[in-house]
Amino acid sequence: MIKLTRLNHHVLVVNPDHIYAVDAAPDTTLRLANGETILVKESLDELIELVVQYRKRVRDALGRDGGHDGATVGDLTDRHRRDVADKEGDS
Repeated sequence: MIKLTRLNHHVLVVNPDHIYAVDAAPDTTLRLANGETILVKESLDELIELVVQYRKRVRDALGRDGGHDGATVGDLTDRHRRDVADKEGDS
């Protein structure tokens, strides 16, 4: 999780894996995978650094290989599609 600050100075914590896209025009705007939009005080460069540091912490916690199970990007995409289809089936 990364700690960010809304424009009204309230602190929030975001899972970087849920960030879909980020714009900086002029405020930094996060678009999350669920469609939510969040404006934050941190610059785009600060946000990138926070995400990089988060990923390093996760990788270090999993061990030197990052917990890599040999899956390719295509494998992970297929897993994601199945997870989304399962969620939609539960609705």
